[in-house]
Amino acid sequence: MSGAPWKIFNESKRRITIDVDGNIDIDGNSAKPFPCPITNAAVCEKGLVATWVDHDLRLARMAMLNLEHELLNGVSKSELRLKRNTSIVANSIWSHVLDAEPLCMSIGDNKIFFALWSRGVYCIDFEATEIWRIPLFESLEKKPPRANEIVSISVLNDHIMIWTRSGNFKKINSESGELISEGNLNVDCDLEKVFNFDGKFLLSSKDGWVWEYENEQITVARKLRGAVQDAVFDGEDWRIICWRDDMMLRGESVRRRELGVQIIQDDESWCVIDNQGEISRHMEE
Repeated sequence: MSGAPWKIFNESKRRITIDVDGNIDIDGNSAKPFPCPITNAAVCEKGLVATWVDHDLRLARMAMLNLEHELLNGVSKSELRLKRNTSIVANSIWSHVLDAEPLCMSIGDNKIFFALWSRGVYCIDFEATEIWRIPLFESLEKKPPRANEIVSISVLNDHIMIWTRSGNFKKINSESGELISEGNLNVDCDLEKVFNFDGKFLLSSKDGWVWEYENEQITVARKLRGAVQDAVFDGEDWRIICWRDDMMLRGESVRRRELGVQIIQDDESWCVIDNQGEISRHMEE
């Protein structure tokens, strides 16, 4: 690939790699379907769902790509300026122009959940048919700018958790969009990423603080040397990469030479792919 890796999916014995420029590689076959870098991506049984944003042209789009067919190069930035909303995403099952920037996106059982800046939270099925929508968080309290901006949507069995930068969250019925409960972490934070595993959450703040949150309480709080890049729960503890560190939430940390991008399972081992595209074991000295 021409650029540094951004996100990797292991699906049906295939490795799907997206780089920072928007190129998608599937087992050595590479193409650039979008004119801009990809901002959100997830894989489901129907294909790859992704979003891109062009801030200069004030355009955003979501599309589902068919992974059973060969990926094709899409329109260039210059072609996009001419065609704008009429341009077609190459090899897409469907594509839709969005009327605001997509902040985050997650996939559940035949559902795609996403939040749009200043619009709301939406749920659509894999055919892009809207199921429900709900408004954004509202608060009468004085808070920092963009404190109620949604940063993550966590998908659980029959509900989702919507998280904001200030640590507010809403538990929403994934079928109806109805509010089940809401709350707050009750800590000063500027959340950037949320990772979850069966109702156990790891929340990362931009200043390096992380919190494990389970059963409506913080169970671990720890200050790291930098913001978390990626994290997974291995059944016993959270494996984390941040800046040039590999670490266990409840354990030690190990320095790495290159910047870690994502934690993956490779040959049943927990590994890290770095910004040079190299794969090495997590927590390896």
